[in-house]
Amino acid sequence: MLSTLRVAIVEDEDAAARDLEDCLTTYCARQGISCTAERFRDGAAFLDQYAPRYDIIFMDIKMPGVDGMSAARALRRADSVTTLIFVTSMVQYAVKGYEVDALDFIVKPVQYFSFEMKMKRAVQAVSLKRGREVLLSVGGVVRVLPSSAIYYVEVMNHDLTYHTSEGDFTVRGKLSAVEQELPGEAFFRCSTSYLVNLQHVTQVEGELVRVGGGDVRISRGRKKALMAALAAYLGKH
Repeated sequence: MLSTLRVAIVEDEDAAARDLEDCLTTYCARQGISCTAERFRDGAAFLDQYAPRYDIIFMDIKMPGVDGMSAARALRRADSVTTLIFVTSMVQYAVKGYEVDALDFIVKPVQYFSFEMKMKRAVQAVSLKRGREVLLSVGGVVRVLPSSAIYYVEVMNHDLTYHTSEGDFTVRGKLSAVEQELPGEAFFRCSTSYLVNLQHVTQVEGELVRVGGGDVRISRGRKKALMAALAAYLGKH
């Protein structure tokens, strides 16, 4: 069961945003989930600061400026996996959600019963995408980090650096132990120094793989295996 959720609400109408926030608060309280939500008033504001740190995004379709469908298309160019739910008073537009791999849609005005049904599906989807959660003890503080938030793990001497959507965290340990801990189908050891999350790979060129905005070197002889692992992962997701 999930213990935490990070949610984005992209909604220009104050009343609709409050309804979503109230439903979200009620649902998470009943499920024992610690939830944080950020609200954006239009698609442009959301895209300007976007980073893949959200588990679920509620997106209004009709908004001034950059509308929800345009924002969703831009989102998918940067992030193909985050769970997306449209919120709209115009059901005829919601059916276009398949174009951007939206999980579902909620009709305004938002009612809790409908919201709860959609959230159950969303939480299940997030659970599958997260895989396992990793516990990191950094500076005396224990962080619970979903594996989906990890871009790649780097080892230097006995220092492991987790490069993640929430920042970089360095702990002591062995990369081989991390490799055993993280979901096998989602992570690939591309060299003795790097373990990459295939979910965040956006480019492979020459001896470099682009992951989470950074370039990681592939060991000689590992590229073919990396491409096979990436193809298998994308085929399932």
